[in-house]
Amino acid sequence: MSLEMVLVTPVFVAFLLFLAGAGRMVDAQGQVDGAARDGVRAASIARDAASAQDLADRAARANLQGHDWCSGGPTIATNVAAWGPGGRVEVTITCDVDLGDLSFIGLPGTKRLEGRAVAPIDTFTWRGTGPGGGEEADGGEGDPGGPQ
Repeated sequence: MSLEMVLVTPVFVAFLLFLAGAGRMVDAQGQVDGAARDGVRAASIARDAASAQDLADRAARANLQGHDWCSGGPTIATNVAAWGPGGRVEVTITCDVDLGDLSFIGLPGTKRLEGRAVAPIDTFTWRGTGPGGGEEADGGEGDPGGPQ
């Protein structure tokens, strides 16, 4: 009986450590996806493309704040190429998950995860024009509440 325990125990412990690593990966992927979702939501309600990029960055970083598993911090990219009424905004977050403490069971030291979310821009809400921000927030010459 003790011979079987001596042989089975290391395999069982390695399996439990593998499950811990897999759980860490699943949790990290969920956090990265959630941060991308929150970032794109914040960007989609911005008034212009420049503030959309800033709002997406702040929302995503706030969502991932306090998580030490992301080595070197997240990389946040906001695509506002299709900015404008009826367009879309996309946020991509890349994060390297630190698995160094589990590398002795065969897991890599880090694993790169990517979360991506896309949101539509409301067709009927007035916003600035184009990716550069376009018109001023005060509306310039015309009615600030409607398109020029």
